[in-house]
Amino acid sequence: PARIAEPITPPSTLTPREREIALLVARGLSNRGVADELVISPATVARHVTNILTKLGFSSRAQIAAWVVGNIADPPTP
Repeated sequence: PARIAEPITPPSTLTPREREIALLVARGLSNRGVADELVISPATVARHVTNILTKLGFSSRAQIAAWVVGNIADPPTP
């Protein structure tokens, strides 16, 4: 039988910091790039990215980027 997909987590479920990091991931920044931009450690960025992936039920940064385009008003800049 066809399996119904779990609903995607609404943007409000991500913390403000997770939303900020999701936007930077969508811009194509690496963990190091995000860390430099936000003046935090790459390990902290990695933890946030893991939390975002878990909350949204994703397995890749590309999925985060696609989700950002459809769910966060501030589109990524090239």
